Amino acid sequence: MLCVKDGKIINLKDGREFHLKGVNLGNWLLWEGWIFAGRNIPQKEFEIKFKRFNGKEEFKKFEKTFCTTFIKESDIKFIKNSLKLNCVRLPMHYKILNQNFDIIKKFISWCNKYKVYYILDLHALPGSQNPDWHSDSDGSAFFFKDKNFQLQYYDLLNKISSEFKNEEYLAGYDIMNEPVIKNKILLKNIYRKAIETIRKNSDNHIIFLEGNYWATDISFLKEFLREQNIVLSIHYYHPLEFTFNFNKSIKYPNKSFTKNTMYKHLKRYKDFVDDNPIFVGEFGVNLRCDKGCYGEIRYLEDLIETFKKLNFHYCYWTYKTISYDIFPTGILVYNKTSDYVSHNETTFGWEKYIKDWKKKKKDIVAVWDTKNYRLSKIGEIIKNL
Repeated sequence: MLCVKDGKIINLKDGREFHLKGVNLGNWLLWEGWIFAGRNIPQKEFEIKFKRFNGKEEFKKFEKTFCTTFIKESDIKFIKNSLKLNCVRLPMHYKILNQNFDIIKKFISWCNKYKVYYILDLHALPGSQNPDWHSDSDGSAFFFKDKNFQLQYYDLLNKISSEFKNEEYLAGYDIMNEPVIKNKILLKNIYRKAIETIRKNSDNHIIFLEGNYWATDISFLKEFLREQNIVLSIHYYHPLEFTFNFNKSIKYPNKSFTKNTMYKHLKRYKDFVDDNPIFVGEFGVNLRCDKGCYGEIRYLEDLIETFKKLNFHYCYWTYKTISYDIFPTGILVYNKTSDYVSHNETTFGWEKYIKDWKKKKKDIVAVWDTKNYRLSKIGEIIKNL
């Protein structure tokens, strides 16, 4: 197992320092519209529409087909042997965990086989912990307003910890993705209870605590660093207008943002945690063209070099995406012609699946299968740095 000692993440087997260098398996166990080349509606909205049109039983078939197609054992093998990465972060919807652990256990068996560390990331909590689609929210973070949702959360943590506490390649638990709340004291108290829930099971795996406001503010979490096997986690998409291509005219570097600016920004986090490790759970950039027409590749190279200089651990967001002109480009990209990629119609992306599922299932599934993706320039950079 991995643990934190003397400000470093070390492997207990040999006592050596271990650097987590990996990728997120975004969209597999929590669906995001843009990765399907569609609109960012909450997963629950898609589910309701699909069931209304096709029925509950057909949705179960859809869900099972997607889960067994989008990520397979061969993907974990590729991540380890071809990309030379040692870690995957697994974003999960709490509903997956409520159903059973079968898909998680299968995933763990693949990671064990190829000796890939993994982080179990609670990406969407009961009631949603932020107002965005990626927590399956329709605009509100009800998790913080309803104690019943919080009790469900602690119960989930208890079940996960009880089941996986002895897993060797479990790097740790990312117990809440990108919380957004004004009351930091409440978030601290929830983190405290969550940690106690895991530790009561004699589970000493690393617990990753994300900062507030989409994992950018860790200023209120310092007291947790006094505890065993706690690592603070940030997400870094700065500047958002550039990395997500919201402003299509911005180039890197520019007058307001350079490699030096990047270093100073990130060093504040390093200075805050003193000699403790930092885990960058997410970072990424959108490619305007294959080779990066606006300095995207240079941005990524500079960022990873800065992570290494500051001794940060990191996981890229994300493993697979359909080519899109906003949000981070995947290590693997699907950019073939398909009715489910084109935006020429009123209904596109995953919402188009709803009416076409029964009659064009083969075509839809082809958009999910890794064999129809290719390595992007992002993948080449991640692999070689």
